[in-house]
This record gives sequence, C-alpha cells and structure tokens, in this order.
Amino acid sequence: MARYVVGRLIAAVPVIFITALIVFTLGHMLPGDPITFIVGDSQSAFSQQQIDAIRHDYGLDQPIYVQFGIWLEKAATGDFGRSFQSRQPVLSIIVPRMLPTAQIAIETWVLALLIGVSVGIMSAVSPNSWKDWVGTFAALFGAAIPFFLTASILMFVFALHLRWLPASGYVPIYQDPIASLRSTLMPSIVLCLGLAAVVTRQTRSSLVEVLQQPFVTTARAKGLRERVVIVRHSLKNALLPVLTIMGFQVGHIFGGAVITETIFAIPGMGRLMVESVAAREYLVMQALVLIAATTVVLANVVVDLLYGFLDPRISISRG
Repeated sequence: MARYVVGRLIAAVPVIFITALIVFTLGHMLPGDPITFIVGDSQSAFSQQQIDAIRHDYGLDQPIYVQFGIWLEKAATGDFGRSFQSRQPVLSIIVPRMLPTAQIAIETWVLALLIGVSVGIMSAVSPNSWKDWVGTFAALFGAAIPFFLTASILMFVFALHLRWLPASGYVPIYQDPIASLRSTLMPSIVLCLGLAAVVTRQTRSSLVEVLQQPFVTTARAKGLRERVVIVRHSLKNALLPVLTIMGFQVGHIFGGAVITETIFAIPGMGRLMVESVAAREYLVMQALVLIAATTVVLANVVVDLLYGFLDPRISISRG
C-alpha cells in the first residue's frame, strides 16, 4: 500500500509541474507592469535607478524562464515570494484564508454526497416511477441553475425575508461553531447543488446497473430484505464511480468558491483570488492556483485509497 501511495504521488509531480508552468505563464501575461502596483501613484517620485533596483529586488529583470525556475525552486520549499503591495510573504497572506474555504469545501462535499447518494438510490430502486422523475428533475435543475442566481434566491429567502441566516460575513469555527456553520451554510448549499446533481445521476446509473448483476439476484433469492441487498451488497459497488466523480469535483468546488465567496463576502481563498487578479498580485495568484491543484491531486489519491475499502479485490490486485 505504501509503495502504491508513493507511486501515485510521484506520478502527480508532472501534473503539478505543468500546472505551475501554465499559471506562471498566464500570470505574466496579465496586462500592466507590476512595478506600477508596487510603487503606486508615487512612481514619478522614483528615479529610474530606484525603479530598476526594485525590479531587480523582485527578480523581474531576469528572463522569464529564469524567473520560473527560481519561483518553482522556492515554491517547493513553501516560499512563494512576497506581495508586491504589502511586502508580506505570500504564504502568510494565504494561510488565514484557507480555513473559510476548507470549511465550505468540506460542508459542500458532505452535503453533495448525502443528497446525491440518497436521491440517486431513490431513483434507482424505482426506475421510471414518479420518484425517478422527481430525482431526475431535481438533478437537472441543480445542474442548470447558475451560482449567482441560487445565491440571490437563498439570500432573499433565508437572510432578508426569514432572517434565519446571515447574508454575508464569516465567523471562525473556533470562535463560535454554531455561528460559523450559519455563516457558511448558504455558500455550501450554492456549491453543493451542481455537485449533488452529478452525484445523483452517477449513483442512479451505477446502482441500476449493479442491481441487474447475478450476485444481487442470488442475494434476493436467499430471502434477504431489499434494504440489506441495496446497502450491504449493491451500494459499495455502485459508489466506486461516484467516488471518482467526487475526487475530480474538488476542483469544481475551488472554482465555485471564487464566485460564492465574493457574493457572500467570505474572506477565503476564492475571494483572495479575485483580489489578487484585480491588483495584479500574480505571485499570490500563482500560489493559490498551485495549492488548489495540489489539493485536487491529493484528493484523487485519497479516493484511490478508498477504492480498496469499498472493494477489497482492488487492494489485492495492488499487492
């Protein structure tokens, strides 16, 4: 097992490298000179020698490939450089923003799994029934409705009209767990609807296929209750492709955080991404994308390990 994990991590290195190369290139293609954002409106008060010294201090006078090599070498040790505006280390800017995004991502993942699997099972055990049609309609609706529209509806109903949840802001979970969950519930629901729709359709199609297998017929012939047949014998096999979808959708959650955190004024990584692009803080932007990509890769490694829990034959084949 340890050899398999190490092999998967080594295989992920080229993916992370290519991602780093792409985001570094795109960051340097943004319009505007970073020096303009470093010195601000007082650029005319600086001499050309002083501007050249600032450019040299940030390594901006080096060829692009040299800058990439230096940045990648430092990033491997956790040093993503310093902010152009605040002069703070990039990592110290990002770390406080990780908790809100991580909390919303976990809540989104759990809600999508609970809703998607439950509705998918309901549709699979009663194909072509009214339950199946309701589940299909709900999945299509969740996949089609955009984030900003869902957020607007939830804010109007639960924040402005019912006043059950706060419309914006974030409370750290270590300060007040209840208030923290209330502040992140609406963003999590907005993100989970699309993901739950994908999980619902995948659970339904996988479970319908598994329920037609001979071992299910044998289990029913032994007189086992339908609930036992579905939960203990069929669901584990049907969840394998669902786990694959959930692993890849971690990137979808990070992408959606850019929109939802901006709408709900959540001080997370998604909102920081918007702020860094607007301020041409491409060192912060590069670090955010690289961290998100690494998280997605690690999430898929964890998903692969869960395969062995759901299907022991996979663990045997690895050995």
